[in-house]
Amino acid sequence: MVLEKIGNQIYTGPFAGLIIPDILKPILKLSETLGLYESVLHRNFSDLINKNIENIMIIGGYKEYYPAGLSNLLRPKNMYVFEMDKNFQPYIEAWISINDLIPYQTFGEAKEEILLNWENKIDFLLIDCEGAEDFLLQPDKFRWQKETDILVEIHHFYDNKILGNLVSRFSDTHHLTIIYDEIAENEKIQNILDGLGIKGTFRGQPTHRWIFDENKNKIITSGIFVYMSLKDKQ
Repeated sequence: MVLEKIGNQIYTGPFAGLIIPDILKPILKLSETLGLYESVLHRNFSDLINKNIENIMIIGGYKEYYPAGLSNLLRPKNMYVFEMDKNFQPYIEAWISINDLIPYQTFGEAKEEILLNWENKIDFLLIDCEGAEDFLLQPDKFRWQKETDILVEIHHFYDNKILGNLVSRFSDTHHLTIIYDEIAENEKIQNILDGLGIKGTFRGQPTHRWIFDENKNKIITSGIFVYMSLKDKQ
């Protein structure tokens, strides 16, 4: 019913108008469909419009929501997507074909050898890799990161030192901003459903933020993101 009401496209936010492929319709979260997924990041994505973002790297493509949304918003020349699970490859093709996006260059795991030898310029790097942030973000090792705007979701349940590590590694070259989860995300969703005339109540803590602990128990977490924007060179 929601998809019919909103015309089978992302309803609001920076990715509004992005057509949802049939293969994604059964698995997209309501927050994604309505364009409110991780809405605290919308301002950061909107700010990218004013930068010359031609080359984007995303590590952790998953359902390709962000690669598709950022491709549609910014129309970069190059989109590089790392995703370890090959089962998500059909989602990439589906978003691209129906929205006339540029073809992505896709990779599997973001291994050290690849990142060490990376030669192409990256204007914006987005990372969501469930605890691998400390390995992936090493500007003294992966030197190209010193010239890149970066947005990363950190998982302090895995590593309680990760935020301090990023501050020490990037504070010389970047302005760092900590972004906290939007606790009113569900309220926004409910308001849109009410406006669309869809009856019912949307309840519950957003369930798209979770990890597994060492005993394989599922833990709901509070999202914390760090946006690292390049400092102007003197």
